[in-house]
Amino acid sequence: MDSYIKVSDDKLFIDIEKDDVDVQPVDIKDYLHKIESRSLSIGVVGLGYSGLQIATAFASAGFTVTGIEFDKDKAHQLNSGVSLIEHVSSDLLKKLVDEDRFFAATDFDVLPELDVVIVCDQMPTRVPKNTDLSFIMAVMENIISSLDKPKLIILDHPSEPGTCREVIYPLFEDQHKNINKDYFLAVSPERVDHGNTSVNFSLIPRVIAGMTIASKELAVKLFSTVVKTVVEVSCPTSAEMVKFLETSYRWVNTALINETMITCNKYNISIWEIIKAVRSNPFEYFRFLPGPGYGSTSQYNEEPFLLSVRKNLTEMKHDIVDKAIEINTYVSRRYIVDRISDLLNSRRKCLNGANILIVGIASKRNMNEWNESPAIEIILQLLAKQANVYYHDPYIPKLKIHQRGFSISSIDLDDEMLSWVDLVVILMDHQKIDYRKILDKSSLILDTRNATEKIGEIKDNVKLL
Repeated sequence: MDSYIKVSDDKLFIDIEKDDVDVQPVDIKDYLHKIESRSLSIGVVGLGYSGLQIATAFASAGFTVTGIEFDKDKAHQLNSGVSLIEHVSSDLLKKLVDEDRFFAATDFDVLPELDVVIVCDQMPTRVPKNTDLSFIMAVMENIISSLDKPKLIILDHPSEPGTCREVIYPLFEDQHKNINKDYFLAVSPERVDHGNTSVNFSLIPRVIAGMTIASKELAVKLFSTVVKTVVEVSCPTSAEMVKFLETSYRWVNTALINETMITCNKYNISIWEIIKAVRSNPFEYFRFLPGPGYGSTSQYNEEPFLLSVRKNLTEMKHDIVDKAIEINTYVSRRYIVDRISDLLNSRRKCLNGANILIVGIASKRNMNEWNESPAIEIILQLLAKQANVYYHDPYIPKLKIHQRGFSISSIDLDDEMLSWVDLVVILMDHQKIDYRKILDKSSLILDTRNATEKIGEIKDNVKLL
């Protein structure tokens, strides 16, 4: 795997040979040789969608990989060879565990023995302007304290442009750690399509930048062992901006569709009919759909972790992105709950005391993660309004929200339950859900994903978003 794309000149923030004559850089030839011989020990912090794919990709390529996963139940399942995402098969994971190529630890005690540490997404970060750095800061502090030998540190965790240069790098300087001697630092933001298993990890181009020439060279060489194409950019901020633009693009276009959906409802016309007609346009590609959004943004709007050294970044204005976040947050927090209330009122029922079944609470289709799901915010709001809330999700058997003291388990989608509840709300259109049964047995359905359209029947008990 040796395809390279250099999209700009090699303009770096730091040229260690010129900026600090007292530092004697480490000869990276030994590092490069270890990459070629697969003798580097690699650590992956955060075994979510991005982290587990990265870990198993490197383990499959012949490296020894240690994952760091703080959820002990999750770590136990992984060490038993049970994969928690569809992108990685349990057969492959079990094989890597049995061959001692992969192991999931539950703390930072393993850091000193690692040559490479890849920090992956462990917090909800698919909002473009993410100001919560508590997780990545804690990881960096532990990595710095473990630097008894040079390590290559790669940030896969997506963050606001400037984070590596303005926040991460100064942490090492404050502890008198010298780049190219005590450590190497690179950025390669996650790039995964959650729930989409049609594209193999190795075929997704990897964007990479380094704080120094040596840092980027090592990161490029390492990722070239597991991905077909590496895209080099000039500096860490450019790499972070790539992710920022990709995420902002999705949020802005989704906001446009959600705003159009609200307008369509005011005119009493169907947004789905409009989308179907727009897709007939042969000159544009149209892929965005209305819905509860990509995740609850409460952690960003209510309890941001603001860092004083990033004041110049957090005060930057992104009017279009800010508006998109506002619209999508409104849809996921208030609009859908208001629609639920209106539908119940149309049947002479009150939201207070109503029995509501939520179908699908995962963050995305056919996946078992829920920590960024808009369903959580909707459920909490319904509970606050004294509704009785139940849910069904074949991928998430139990839902725990520790900071809210809330726990609930998935129920079976049986005929009795469907006919008993006052309203069924479809928030995620998993393939494993029996929509025919929902359509036939439920008295009232709010379908936010247009999942029932595939059945080919139009029934009065179905209301679209």
